[in-house]
Amino acid sequence: MILFKNGTVHFPKGEERNVDILIDGEKIVEIGDNLTAGAQCIDASGCEVFPGFILPATSVGVYNYADLAHTDSDEKSGPVNPDIHVRYSLDPTEVRIQGYERHGITAFGAVPNDSALIAGQTGVYHTSGRTTSEMAVSEDAALKVNFIPSVKRTFASRDMMPMTRMGMVSMLRNELKKASLKKADDAGYDPGREVLKRVLDKELPILCNVRERFDIETILEIQKEFGFRLILMGAYQADTLRDKLQKAGVSVLLGDLIDGSFVTYYDADILGLLEMSKKVLTAFANNGSGYEGLLWSAEKAVRNGLKVEQAVDMLSINTAEILGAADKIGSIEAGKYADISIWDGHPLKTYDAHINVCITAGKVWRAEE
Repeated sequence: MILFKNGTVHFPKGEERNVDILIDGEKIVEIGDNLTAGAQCIDASGCEVFPGFILPATSVGVYNYADLAHTDSDEKSGPVNPDIHVRYSLDPTEVRIQGYERHGITAFGAVPNDSALIAGQTGVYHTSGRTTSEMAVSEDAALKVNFIPSVKRTFASRDMMPMTRMGMVSMLRNELKKASLKKADDAGYDPGREVLKRVLDKELPILCNVRERFDIETILEIQKEFGFRLILMGAYQADTLRDKLQKAGVSVLLGDLIDGSFVTYYDADILGLLEMSKKVLTAFANNGSGYEGLLWSAEKAVRNGLKVEQAVDMLSINTAEILGAADKIGSIEAGKYADISIWDGHPLKTYDAHINVCITAGKVWRAEE
């Protein structure tokens, strides 16, 4: 057991308390005042204690850096791949060398990359572990769909569908329609259709990589027709549709706010996106790349008027809720994984803040190591 004492602990919705945290193995077992136990003690006096931050959607870890000419992050043999799962490309070594703990990131959403229309299934994993099974938090996070130009580029070069927006819409709608017509006693086994049936039964949400208002409106139209749960990723113009998103129960993983080319090209209204986050469940993301932009996006949002406590939630509990893992990660609570970061200073209030200790599922990393 390990006992963390005297830190300023951050809870959801801006609550802060000076309390102790006791962990046993990979779980938090008790939170309270003046805890004592026969345990290793880590003094967090004067420190800010946060839940581990979550990187919601990244293909880092599935690239296979040893052979980038044949990356494992993108199945390009066809545009429709609902039956493939990212876990079978996930390399724990590639994850480990990222040094996520140096930024307080303890979990991430692993996603296929951006070439296929229906790219495959996603999962949530810890940033520490020897195997994917050991790292797994939830392997039923979402089915990734790409509604971005890279899909058209991929298949136009082969002169095959989809090469246009209308082709992408037609193909996605047709696949969902075929799944809706599937009967329980169908003799033939179609693994892709089985996955899409789970989407239609609201067991598995669609994580849609989308950027412009035009395409957001399109995917909302398809969602209304088929009734699936929907998460938008990127969504630089989502604020223009915030009332529709709220009504449809859609959540949003914001695109990287420090990526000047995307923010400028898609004419993103950062103030509008932050206003949207008051109505629509929203978290910070990073356009599928590494961790580099995550904290900087949160910091930029704070500079533009977002309350610091809301920004912390958008790095932790909001992300966990969107990914369907809030019962396991995203906040410091008894019974959840011991995913904790201890900082000297608040990383969203001062550039002098630095991390001292990061705990991922009970595994302790110290900055001096």
